[in-house]
Amino acid sequence: MITLFGKIRRKLADENNILKYARYALGEVLLVVVGILIALQINNWNEERQSIIKEKSYVRSIYKDLKTDLRNIENNIEKLSNQYAIGFKVLNAFELKETIILDSASMATDIGWELTQIIPIERKKNTWDDLKVRGTETFIFRDSLKVLLNNFYGAFDLNIERFNQLPKKVRENLRMETGNCHDYKSVKGVFENGIAYYGKSSPYTRYCILSNNEIPELVGAISLSCIVNIGLQKELKEEVKAVISYMENEFDFLQKKT
Repeated sequence: MITLFGKIRRKLADENNILKYARYALGEVLLVVVGILIALQINNWNEERQSIIKEKSYVRSIYKDLKTDLRNIENNIEKLSNQYAIGFKVLNAFELKETIILDSASMATDIGWELTQIIPIERKKNTWDDLKVRGTETFIFRDSLKVLLNNFYGAFDLNIERFNQLPKKVRENLRMETGNCHDYKSVKGVFENGIAYYGKSSPYTRYCILSNNEIPELVGAISLSCIVNIGLQKELKEEVKAVISYMENEFDFLQKKT
Protein backbone atom coordinates (compact mmCIF):
# COMPACT_ATOMS: atom_id res chain seq x y z
CA MET A 1 0.00 0.00 0.00
CA ILE A 2 2.83 2.41 0.85
CA THR A 3 4.60 1.46 -2.42
CA LEU A 4 1.40 2.18 -4.36
CA PHE A 5 1.03 5.63 -2.76
CA GLY A 6 4.68 6.34 -3.55
CA LYS A 7 4.24 5.48 -7.26
CA ILE A 8 1.16 7.73 -7.52
CA ARG A 9 3.00 10.58 -5.84
CA ARG A 10 5.98 10.25 -8.23
CA LYS A 11 3.74 10.09 -11.29
CA LEU A 12 1.92 13.29 -10.30
CA ALA A 13 5.20 15.01 -9.58
CA ASP A 14 6.63 13.96 -12.98
CA GLU A 15 3.54 15.27 -14.73
CA ASN A 16 4.05 18.57 -12.87
CA ASN A 17 0.32 18.69 -12.11
CA ILE A 18 0.38 20.80 -8.94
CA LEU A 19 -3.39 20.83 -8.36
CA LYS A 20 -3.74 17.07 -8.64
CA TYR A 21 -0.66 16.60 -6.46
CA ALA A 22 -2.05 18.92 -3.78
CA ARG A 23 -5.38 17.09 -3.80
CA TYR A 24 -3.64 13.77 -3.52
CA ALA A 25 -1.39 14.99 -0.72
CA LEU A 26 -4.37 16.34 1.18
CA GLY A 27 -6.23 13.06 0.70
CA GLU A 28 -3.20 11.15 1.95
CA VAL A 29 -2.98 13.36 5.05
CA LEU A 30 -6.69 12.91 5.73
CA LEU A 31 -6.32 9.16 5.33
CA VAL A 32 -3.49 9.12 7.87
CA VAL A 33 -5.51 11.28 10.28
CA VAL A 34 -8.54 9.02 9.94
CA GLY A 35 -6.32 5.99 10.58
CA ILE A 36 -4.91 7.62 13.72
CA LEU A 37 -8.40 8.54 14.96
CA ILE A 38 -9.62 4.98 14.38
CA ALA A 39 -6.59 3.60 16.23
CA LEU A 40 -7.22 6.01 19.14
CA GLN A 41 -10.90 5.05 19.24
CA ILE A 42 -10.03 1.36 19.32
CA ASN A 43 -7.53 2.04 22.09
CA ASN A 44 -10.19 3.99 24.03
CA TRP A 45 -12.66 1.13 23.61
CA ASN A 46 -10.07 -1.32 24.93
CA GLU A 47 -9.27 0.91 27.91
CA GLU A 48 -12.95 1.39 28.67
CA ARG A 49 -13.52 -2.36 28.44
CA GLN A 50 -10.61 -3.01 30.80
CA SER A 51 -11.95 -0.36 33.21
CA ILE A 52 -15.36 -2.02 33.25
CA ILE A 53 -13.80 -5.41 33.91
CA LYS A 54 -11.66 -3.92 36.67
CA GLU A 55 -14.64 -2.14 38.25
CA LYS A 56 -16.66 -5.37 38.26
CA SER A 57 -13.81 -7.14 40.03
CA TYR A 58 -13.53 -4.42 42.70
CA VAL A 59 -17.31 -4.21 43.14
CA ARG A 60 -17.54 -7.96 43.71
CA SER A 61 -14.73 -7.77 46.26
CA ILE A 62 -16.29 -4.80 48.08
CA TYR A 63 -19.65 -6.60 48.10
CA LYS A 64 -18.07 -9.67 49.74
CA ASP A 65 -16.37 -7.43 52.32
CA LEU A 66 -19.71 -5.81 53.18
CA LYS A 67 -21.34 -9.23 53.58
CA THR A 68 -18.55 -10.18 55.99
CA ASP A 69 -18.99 -6.90 57.87
CA LEU A 70 -22.73 -7.61 58.21
CA ARG A 71 -22.08 -11.06 59.69
CA ASN A 72 -19.52 -9.63 62.13
CA ILE A 73 -21.89 -6.87 63.22
CA GLU A 74 -24.67 -9.42 63.80
CA ASN A 75 -22.25 -11.51 65.88
CA ASN A 76 -21.31 -8.42 67.89
CA ILE A 77 -24.98 -7.69 68.63
CA GLU A 78 -25.53 -11.29 69.75
CA LYS A 79 -22.48 -11.31 72.04
CA LEU A 80 -23.26 -7.92 73.55
CA SER A 81 -26.88 -8.96 74.10
CA ASN A 82 -25.78 -12.14 75.87
CA GLN A 83 -23.40 -10.18 78.09
CA TYR A 84 -26.12 -7.67 78.92
CA ALA A 85 -28.51 -10.53 79.83
CA ILE A 86 -25.90 -11.95 82.21
CA GLY A 87 -25.34 -8.53 83.76
CA PHE A 88 -29.08 -8.11 84.29
CA LYS A 89 -29.27 -11.55 85.95
CA VAL A 90 -26.39 -10.69 88.28
CA LEU A 91 -27.89 -7.33 89.27
CA ASN A 92 -31.23 -9.04 89.88
CA ALA A 93 -29.49 -11.57 92.13
CA PHE A 94 -27.98 -8.77 94.19
CA GLU A 95 -31.39 -7.19 94.58
CA LEU A 96 -33.00 -10.47 95.68
CA LYS A 97 -30.06 -11.87 97.67
CA GLU A 98 -32.02 -11.91 100.91
CA THR A 99 -34.93 -13.91 99.47
CA ILE A 100 -33.42 -16.51 97.11
CA ILE A 101 -30.70 -19.16 97.31
CA LEU A 102 -28.19 -18.75 94.52
CA ASP A 103 -25.85 -21.11 92.73
CA SER A 104 -22.58 -19.59 93.87
CA ALA A 105 -20.53 -21.41 91.19
CA SER A 106 -22.72 -19.91 88.47
CA MET A 107 -22.46 -16.48 90.11
CA ALA A 108 -18.69 -16.69 90.17
CA THR A 109 -18.56 -17.73 86.50
CA ASP A 110 -20.95 -14.99 85.40
CA ILE A 111 -19.19 -12.21 87.26
CA GLY A 112 -15.57 -13.36 87.15
CA TRP A 113 -15.56 -14.59 83.56
CA GLU A 114 -18.57 -13.76 81.37
CA LEU A 115 -18.82 -10.10 82.36
CA THR A 116 -15.09 -9.42 82.38
CA GLN A 117 -14.54 -10.59 78.79
CA ILE A 118 -13.90 -7.80 76.29
CA ILE A 119 -15.94 -8.41 73.15
CA PRO A 120 -13.66 -7.49 70.22
CA ILE A 121 -15.42 -4.98 67.98
CA GLU A 122 -13.10 -4.52 65.03
CA ARG A 123 -12.81 -4.82 61.26
CA LYS A 124 -10.04 -5.95 58.95
CA LYS A 125 -8.60 -3.76 56.21
CA ASN A 126 -10.50 -4.45 53.01
CA THR A 127 -10.79 -3.65 49.30
CA TRP A 128 -12.20 -0.15 49.82
CA ASP A 129 -9.41 0.71 52.27
CA ASP A 130 -6.85 -0.50 49.73
CA LEU A 131 -8.35 1.61 46.93
CA LYS A 132 -8.31 4.71 49.14
CA VAL A 133 -4.73 4.17 50.27
CA ARG A 134 -3.57 3.85 46.65
CA GLY A 135 -5.75 6.77 45.53
CA THR A 136 -7.57 4.59 43.01
CA GLU A 137 -11.18 5.13 44.09
CA THR A 138 -11.78 6.24 40.49
CA PHE A 139 -11.95 2.54 39.57
CA ILE A 140 -15.44 2.77 41.07
CA PHE A 141 -17.44 4.92 38.64
CA ARG A 142 -20.57 5.61 40.70
CA ASP A 143 -20.01 8.57 43.03
CA SER A 144 -23.13 7.64 45.01
CA LEU A 145 -21.55 4.29 45.93
CA LYS A 146 -18.35 6.01 47.04
CA VAL A 147 -20.37 8.28 49.33
CA LEU A 148 -22.22 5.31 50.86
CA LEU A 149 -18.98 3.40 51.45
CA ASN A 150 -17.23 6.40 53.00
CA ASN A 151 -20.19 7.09 55.29
CA PHE A 152 -20.54 3.48 56.43
CA TYR A 153 -16.86 2.79 57.09
CA GLY A 154 -16.45 6.22 58.69
CA ALA A 155 -19.26 5.37 61.13
CA PHE A 156 -17.82 1.87 61.69
CA ASP A 157 -14.35 3.20 62.53
CA LEU A 158 -15.82 5.83 64.85
CA ASN A 159 -17.83 3.13 66.63
CA ILE A 160 -14.68 1.04 67.13
CA GLU A 161 -12.78 4.06 68.44
CA ARG A 162 -15.54 4.87 70.94
CA PHE A 163 -15.76 1.26 72.08
CA ASN A 164 -12.01 1.10 72.66
CA GLN A 165 -12.21 4.28 74.72
CA LEU A 166 -14.60 2.65 77.19
CA PRO A 167 -12.78 2.00 80.47
CA LYS A 168 -11.31 -1.48 80.33
CA LYS A 169 -10.37 -0.81 83.92
CA VAL A 170 -13.99 -1.57 84.89
CA ARG A 171 -13.67 -5.18 83.70
CA GLU A 172 -10.22 -5.51 85.26
CA ASN A 173 -11.55 -4.26 88.59
CA LEU A 174 -14.50 -6.65 88.42
CA ARG A 175 -12.19 -9.58 87.74
CA MET A 176 -10.00 -8.56 90.65
CA GLU A 177 -12.93 -8.19 93.05
CA THR A 178 -14.27 -11.60 92.08
CA GLY A 179 -10.83 -13.17 92.22
CA ASN A 180 -10.39 -11.94 95.76
CA CYS A 181 -13.26 -14.23 96.73
CA HIS A 182 -11.17 -17.26 95.81
CA ASP A 183 -8.05 -16.62 97.86
CA TYR A 184 -7.19 -18.42 101.08
CA LYS A 185 -7.95 -15.50 103.40
CA SER A 186 -11.49 -15.15 102.06
CA VAL A 187 -12.19 -18.87 102.38
CA LYS A 188 -10.77 -18.94 105.91
CA GLY A 189 -12.74 -15.86 106.94
CA VAL A 190 -16.01 -17.35 105.68
CA PHE A 191 -15.62 -20.63 107.49
CA GLU A 192 -14.48 -18.95 110.65
CA ASN A 193 -17.82 -17.13 110.60
CA GLY A 194 -19.59 -20.49 110.68
CA ILE A 195 -21.41 -20.27 107.33
CA ALA A 196 -22.70 -23.74 106.46
CA TYR A 197 -22.23 -25.58 103.16
CA TYR A 198 -25.23 -25.50 100.78
CA GLY A 199 -26.10 -25.33 97.11
CA LYS A 200 -23.89 -26.49 94.21
CA SER A 201 -20.72 -24.87 95.54
CA SER A 202 -19.05 -23.79 98.74
CA PRO A 203 -20.88 -20.78 100.22
CA TYR A 204 -17.79 -18.61 100.51
CA THR A 205 -18.10 -17.43 96.88
CA ARG A 206 -21.72 -16.39 97.28
CA TYR A 207 -21.05 -14.80 100.63
CA CYS A 208 -17.98 -12.92 99.45
CA ILE A 209 -19.52 -11.72 96.18
CA LEU A 210 -22.90 -10.67 97.53
CA SER A 211 -21.34 -8.81 100.43
CA ASN A 212 -19.11 -6.78 98.08
CA ASN A 213 -20.73 -3.41 97.40
CA GLU A 214 -18.25 -2.64 94.57
CA ILE A 215 -19.46 -5.45 92.33
CA PRO A 216 -23.00 -4.17 91.53
CA GLU A 217 -21.59 -0.80 90.48
CA LEU A 218 -19.02 -2.43 88.19
CA VAL A 219 -21.59 -4.83 86.70
CA GLY A 220 -23.95 -1.90 86.14
CA ALA A 221 -21.27 0.02 84.22
CA ILE A 222 -20.57 -2.99 81.98
CA SER A 223 -24.30 -3.54 81.36
CA LEU A 224 -24.74 0.12 80.41
CA SER A 225 -21.86 -0.06 77.94
CA CYS A 226 -23.50 -3.14 76.40
CA ILE A 227 -26.77 -1.25 75.89
CA VAL A 228 -24.97 1.68 74.24
CA ASN A 229 -22.94 -0.54 71.93
CA ILE A 230 -25.89 -2.73 70.99
CA GLY A 231 -27.64 0.44 69.78
CA LEU A 232 -24.59 1.57 67.80
CA GLN A 233 -24.12 -1.86 66.24
CA LYS A 234 -27.78 -1.98 65.20
CA GLU A 235 -27.36 1.39 63.47
CA LEU A 236 -24.31 0.04 61.62
CA LYS A 237 -26.29 -3.05 60.64
CA GLU A 238 -28.96 -0.91 58.97
CA GLU A 239 -26.29 1.15 57.18
CA VAL A 240 -24.43 -1.83 55.77
CA LYS A 241 -27.70 -3.47 54.68
CA ALA A 242 -28.58 -0.26 52.82
CA VAL A 243 -25.22 -0.28 50.98
CA ILE A 244 -25.61 -3.97 50.09
CA SER A 245 -29.14 -3.37 48.81
CA TYR A 246 -27.96 -0.40 46.71
CA MET A 247 -25.20 -2.48 45.13
CA GLU A 248 -27.55 -5.35 44.33
CA ASN A 249 -29.94 -2.93 42.58
CA GLU A 250 -27.17 -1.13 40.66
CA PHE A 251 -25.04 -4.11 39.61
CA ASP A 252 -26.97 -6.99 38.04
CA PHE A 253 -23.93 -9.27 37.99
CA LEU A 254 -23.93 -9.39 41.83
CA GLN A 255 -27.18 -11.37 41.69
CA LYS A 256 -25.54 -14.00 39.52
CA LYS A 257 -22.32 -14.43 41.45
CA THR A 258 -21.66 -13.13 44.96
